[in-house]
Amino acid sequence: MRWSAGWYGGTGHDRQPAGGRAVPGLEATWTAGWPTARVRAVGEGAAVLAVVGECGADDHQLQDALAVVRAGKWRALTRWPGSYLVIARSGQTLAVIGDLAGQHPVHYRTDVAGTWWSTAASALAALDGAPVDVTALAAHLAFGQPDALASRSLFRTVRRVPGGHLLLIGPDGATVERYEPAAYAPVELRQAAPVVRAALAEAVAARGDGRPVSADLAGLDSTTLACLAAQRGRVAAVTFADERLRDDDLAFAQRTAAAVPHLAHHTVPGDPGTVYYAGLDNLGHLPVTDGPNVYAVTASIKRTVLDTVAEKTPAPGVHFTGAAGDAVLSAPSSYLADLLRERQHRRAWQHASVHARLRHTSTIAPALLVRHGDCDLSD
Repeated sequence: MRWSAGWYGGTGHDRQPAGGRAVPGLEATWTAGWPTARVRAVGEGAAVLAVVGECGADDHQLQDALAVVRAGKWRALTRWPGSYLVIARSGQTLAVIGDLAGQHPVHYRTDVAGTWWSTAASALAALDGAPVDVTALAAHLAFGQPDALASRSLFRTVRRVPGGHLLLIGPDGATVERYEPAAYAPVELRQAAPVVRAALAEAVAARGDGRPVSADLAGLDSTTLACLAAQRGRVAAVTFADERLRDDDLAFAQRTAAAVPHLAHHTVPGDPGTVYYAGLDNLGHLPVTDGPNVYAVTASIKRTVLDTVAEKTPAPGVHFTGAAGDAVLSAPSSYLADLLRERQHRRAWQHASVHARLRHTSTIAPALLVRHGDCDLSD
């Protein structure tokens, strides 16, 4: 597991992450498991800026951003393409900013001597053996959405910085402040689509920095990323194609690979061990995560896919996957229940019918559902 951590306070701290590497220019700040190339820092006088992860800013942009750090305009430090953690210090003020996607969450705990922060809640819990917060764990398992917990983490005494907020630490203690708006003004599809397209292209380009590139080639989301990456060079594209699966991923992947230059397509066949929930009886074989992860149920499948990637690429590189991309670009089907609760019966029927057509299923079931409560479709 890759993670970062730091301490702000007096001389009372006597711990640091096992195997942790100090971040240049920032006292008592470490990264664990991150390659050197993914940890960059610049500094000048009392201003220091570090980014950890996949950050699309070049060295000149980071250097120029020191003026932003001095001015305390923290949100501007989150606008570069990529997914990364920001650690910025201006004088005695330290700002720790995660990303909106939750790839770099920020947790913290305070005592009389100062504040510990980390992207791994379990690391902070290990400082004194803080127990699991069973209520927060139940909410995490039930909803699967991190912001359902608000400021609670999965461990007692360890606080979580909600999405769109940053951790600001100074001589007077630690505070959590919002930097991203809670809501945005509606934008027409014709205006929003080019913006989303440009952002995806920029994000893919930021990661294609000379490393070998591979990608899943299956659903719409992974196919989009694979095609964007192929515009810049060769992509080892892989499709998991177990004959037990009842989907059309392979057919669409083959058509895409035939039409898009630079997509070198590889099919990954399944075997008796590549099934959902395989290996969950031996936790030692699962990836280490900071909490229960829904993708643990597909770990054996992903491991087989990545083994094929390793065989087909000359060196370690970057792999694109579209996991949960549809959740970003579309609402979960549970919103249909919300429409019914609001008595928007006609709209619920129309949307349910569209979902049925997309999935090549009958529209009879949506009709029965809407009519079950004596709903009038003419509403």
